[in-house]
Amino acid sequence: MPEEAQRQIDLLLQQQEQLAPELYRDLALYLQVLREGLLHAVQQACFHLATQVVPERYNQLPSERRQAFQQRLQELVQRTGTLLTIEQVIGLAAQQQRREHRRQRTQQQRMLEAFLNGDPADSADTTDRDAGDRPAAPPASGSVHLSLDLPVSADLFDRGLPGLPGLPSPQAAAEPPAEPQSSEQALLQSLFQMAAEGLQASTTATTPAAEASAEPEPESESSSEAEAAMLLAAPADLDPRVTATTLPRDPILQLRWWSHFDRALRRRLRNLSHAINVEMLRLGLAQGLLPMNLLDAVLDGQVDALPAPANLLRLPLPLGQVLGPNAPSEVLTLLLRSSDLEYEQPRLRTCRKRLEQRRRALRTMAKRYRSWQRRLDALEAEHQWYQDHAHNQKPAAEHS
Repeated sequence: MPEEAQRQIDLLLQQQEQLAPELYRDLALYLQVLREGLLHAVQQACFHLATQVVPERYNQLPSERRQAFQQRLQELVQRTGTLLTIEQVIGLAAQQQRREHRRQRTQQQRMLEAFLNGDPADSADTTDRDAGDRPAAPPASGSVHLSLDLPVSADLFDRGLPGLPGLPSPQAAAEPPAEPQSSEQALLQSLFQMAAEGLQASTTATTPAAEASAEPEPESESSSEAEAAMLLAAPADLDPRVTATTLPRDPILQLRWWSHFDRALRRRLRNLSHAINVEMLRLGLAQGLLPMNLLDAVLDGQVDALPAPANLLRLPLPLGQVLGPNAPSEVLTLLLRSSDLEYEQPRLRTCRKRLEQRRRALRTMAKRYRSWQRRLDALEAEHQWYQDHAHNQKPAAEHS
């Protein structure tokens, strides 16, 4: 019987080894189509922001600055395009894995030191701290609570918006102020800064195990979701096989490799979005620069966004309770997402459908592999048990 289980495992590994090159080619094709359509998607999103959100500001820009902005967009997209290869993306995934592992080890060490020092409160406090030693945040319940915490950085209010008269614009910031800020404006500025810092402290990052089990498009049935999470449960030890440049032979490890790949690709697009938002903020075309951890929270589904055009993020600003009815009620910024890119590009959507078919087949294969592996482990344990039992029975028979 153990021979049959081992034969089934070897057969599954052989089948997976034959399918791995096809998956690799499909991923490479997806990235190729993504590179080809990325610039158009960025230009469309920036076009909406410049012409529909702040058209008067864009009209005021000199022609040279507008042309320079268009060239800058092309440079940023081209630079990101060179990083959208399987080797580069999985290389970023390896960096993320090592960083998360170090952060996890640091948190465990802090908890252990706190317990040894006899202060359990300190150990609970360290679990709410980020790798950057931010102040402790209130306990999270799986989502980011906005309340009065502004989902923007203070840069939003540095440039001035309707409803916030008197705050300096980016151009005025480079010049000496004509007159000092009033105490009322200074108070508002400090409130915005504290609110932004409070959001950054309260936005918790997804744990490595949860991120490793995350899927871009979850199955419709809860049983399938549970099986996928079970198969993708990340081990405590650092496993370089799930972020290697070549696909693992083990179907379970291959699912984890794919999950790390998706997370790294999402990080590439998020970084490009942030860089473009910085450029738009310099020209006064952006409403604000959202914190990076807030963008991650949106991508993780921890923050509900308002409906917006493709590759744009619209978030409410709960300022009415503080500044009155004339305060801005929302912020709109650029955020590139695979789902939006696929929706706008039929070729990319076709590539995604093919990949999802392969993912479902791989999940089925991983489930079978896991079942046979458990069976083999159980049979080997039984064999070892009977051997140990027989070995202990011999001395007893000799003494009698």
